[in-house]
Amino acid sequence: MLSIFGAERDKQRVLAASQTLYDIIYIYASSTNTIFRILNQHLGTNFPIITVKENLSIKENLQLLISTLKEMQAVVEMKDKDVQQSISHRLYAKIAGPITSLQEKITVVKDLYENYKGVLGSISGPIAAVLLKHSNLPETVESAIHHLVTSPALSLQVADLLMGHNEIAKIFPTVTENSPSGSRIQEARPRSPSVAFSFSNFLQAVLWGQASTNTLKIAADYLEEAVRVLRPSCETFQCIVKLAEVYISLITDKLQ
Repeated sequence: MLSIFGAERDKQRVLAASQTLYDIIYIYASSTNTIFRILNQHLGTNFPIITVKENLSIKENLQLLISTLKEMQAVVEMKDKDVQQSISHRLYAKIAGPITSLQEKITVVKDLYENYKGVLGSISGPIAAVLLKHSNLPETVESAIHHLVTSPALSLQVADLLMGHNEIAKIFPTVTENSPSGSRIQEARPRSPSVAFSFSNFLQAVLWGQASTNTLKIAADYLEEAVRVLRPSCETFQCIVKLAEVYISLITDKLQ
């Protein structure tokens, strides 16, 4: 009986971690597109809107994201140099450093608008460039992937992360009350060929070199580890985007 409850708990862990990973990948893409729209509008760049490729793995999607972010980083670093040469060191340090209060942000915008509008032209673009340069988003995401380099979770297709409870039951071997000491039934009802193939590889990877046959628990552990590693960089990404949006909103209000 305990083995049944344990298996059910692990199914829920797999379900929750899979959904969270799916959300993280889409938040990365959404945040990147927000940044690209800001740069395209205020710096005159032409970055294309990116889409999540659900037929590719988590790792492949993140690698494509990093490649795109590196292109962006090269652009904002060039603009950042122009800004450094055009404004006071004190003001530049305020933009680049941690600003916690809304009043501090308002002060920065007011200073830029009153003293450097004619020098910088658009104020929104330069501020976004400085913020992005110092956040170094490509390195943040790349570092997260590096910590998961041996994790089979990153090999999962993004589409496979949207699993329902019944789908999990079909994919993973089931533990029954009569199974001795949590042993597993080997036959499981397959999903569609492409999805089942991806999960088949995942299951083989998580069990490689493992003494335990508790596939669900091991899979849940790997998926939750991926969430723990990727979530902080995703949240950092969101914070930078939000900060850029706040600045642009303040600048827009100032111009009205």
